[in-house]
Amino acid sequence: MTHPHTPPQKDAAGVNASLRPRCWTANGFLPFRLEVLTPVFVGSGEDLSPLEYVIREENGEYALHMVDSAAWLLAVQKPDVNTALCDGDMLLLRRLMAEYLNEKLYSLARLPIASPVLAKELQQRIRNVNSRSKAEIMPFARNPVTSTAILPGSSLKGAISTPIVDYLNKASAEKLRRENYRELMEKFFGPISNHAMQALKVADIAIPHEGTRIYAAREMSLKPEKTATPKTPCEALTPSVPPVAGGLPLYGNLRLDCRSSSPAVELPGQSLLLWNHIAKLCNAFYRERFRSEWEKFYSLGHFSAVRKALAPVRERIENLGAQEVLLRVGRYSHVESVTITNNKPQCRMGFGTTRTLADGLLPFGWVIVHMCRKKEYIEGVASVEQNIITTRQERLQARAGHEAALRAEMEQQRQKAAAISAAQEQREAEERQRAQEAAQREAELSSLSPMERTIAELAFPEATEIQSSALFGKLDGMTPELQIQAAEALKAYWSRIGKWQGKQLSPKQTKKVKKIKEILGE
Repeated sequence: MTHPHTPPQKDAAGVNASLRPRCWTANGFLPFRLEVLTPVFVGSGEDLSPLEYVIREENGEYALHMVDSAAWLLAVQKPDVNTALCDGDMLLLRRLMAEYLNEKLYSLARLPIASPVLAKELQQRIRNVNSRSKAEIMPFARNPVTSTAILPGSSLKGAISTPIVDYLNKASAEKLRRENYRELMEKFFGPISNHAMQALKVADIAIPHEGTRIYAAREMSLKPEKTATPKTPCEALTPSVPPVAGGLPLYGNLRLDCRSSSPAVELPGQSLLLWNHIAKLCNAFYRERFRSEWEKFYSLGHFSAVRKALAPVRERIENLGAQEVLLRVGRYSHVESVTITNNKPQCRMGFGTTRTLADGLLPFGWVIVHMCRKKEYIEGVASVEQNIITTRQERLQARAGHEAALRAEMEQQRQKAAAISAAQEQREAEERQRAQEAAQREAELSSLSPMERTIAELAFPEATEIQSSALFGKLDGMTPELQIQAAEALKAYWSRIGKWQGKQLSPKQTKKVKKIKEILGE
């Protein structure tokens, strides 16, 4: 399908618009709502290791938490963690992190895992002491400040550019080859310093909280018996249509150069591609490729589950509205969707014999750009931004609350430890005091005669009634001087224990008291 270029545009003075600098005005501002038909994966270029995430089961579902592992390592008080860190044992450290890390304190983002099988598989890889699996995840592109996912505008622009190249190449008499690629691209779009596609600007799209999920990237071949190539699980946009719809609508905008009378991509020769022309090119290009992929792969018997899951998407694509543009975006879009019609893919033989599917059910990358009113765009963007802000605040508040509770618990433990320490110090001081007193008494007793020592020991706190009875029995054999000392010691002891006076004294004790009084002359 081809569409005529709009003829060159001139201003009132008859000057070609291409001679004026480009400008992007409100007239060329085109807001849209992005409808995600199947999971879309645009990677960050780096893999996420098990030292950067933990998996938790929450209310019967699984979620991956991207975590601040550096902050956790600074705060954790676990001897085995410190040992693993000092030894450089990363396999042990990631198992300990999966066991100990509190995701409520250290989570940077929560990503639902669509498949429980995948979640358990990743957990097993990490927990298995004999496993050397990297257990890595390919994360989505992210804002480095807020850690929220973003769909780069460059990915959408690339998907829009391919049908334009296809259209221009079909209109050209020359076949696009590797050896003439640069020459033809300059012919189609002009020199790189003034490339025609500079006229199109596509803004990055902010993704709300839990607008992405973790999916297994599973390969399926035309031949059911062929062994699939293992692929790393990835974080992808959640579809906004059944069977796995979820998340807030996504909003973005594109801008077209307005130096001519209409917003457009101006090609060499001053011909214009207006947005409605570009939209028709995209719909024709990608719808043809979806149909071809359906017939080649999804009509086969071993793709029956995929065919069933993809049926609502197929119906949606076959019934595009007037303001809707079909695109295929991101990784796993497959060679047919990124290659122009008259250019054989420059890769090894046998290309296009497999599909990589999210959890083995849906192909990656299909989206619809639905042009919308500016009011809807502004409200939609505000809703997404508020979602991001609210989620971040809730996470920070939850973290602050848990940190406060942790500080209170630590303070309680500190106070308890301080009380135990103070009590221990008191006991030790008392023991030292008793030891000093015992040493002092022993020093004093060592200079006494045996009888004087017996008398003196009755004054000690640990003296017993047996000692008092024994001393009383020796009174008659003492010298008068020792009798007086013994009588004084017995009086003091019996007074201390309540057996010196009172009606409760037994007759026997009364006689003893009487004798002591006689010795003391009382």
